[in-house]
Amino acid sequence: MNNDVKRKLLATGAFLAAGLFLAGCERQSIESQTDEAGMTIKSEDGAGDDLNITTAVHTAIREEQRLNNVNILVETSKGDVQLSGEVATEEQRELAENIAAGTPGVHAVNNDLKVIGTPSQ
Repeated sequence: MNNDVKRKLLATGAFLAAGLFLAGCERQSIESQTDEAGMTIKSEDGAGDDLNITTAVHTAIREEQRLNNVNILVETSKGDVQLSGEVATEEQRELAENIAAGTPGVHAVNNDLKVIGTPSQ
């Protein structure tokens, strides 16, 4: 066998061994609240699951047609969501805030979106 094949087999074996090791590890059971999509919203201590909240808010904003072609940054810390970026209208700014506020697990929304108007053509 040449060295490349040996390396690939060794890497595959290591990967499989690591997977088997991790599969055998005991998982801690944490009672969690989930939304309709099955995303975890709160952890045992009541703090928001920031990654899932951020993902849920970002997905909901992207699915809203009135927010097409806007780039909104969503950050979450302990259930508090911060929106930043630029939108064309005040309506878009308020819509993004309402979407974030209506997302399960969100405690507060800090709307730092700037209204820049529509670009002149």
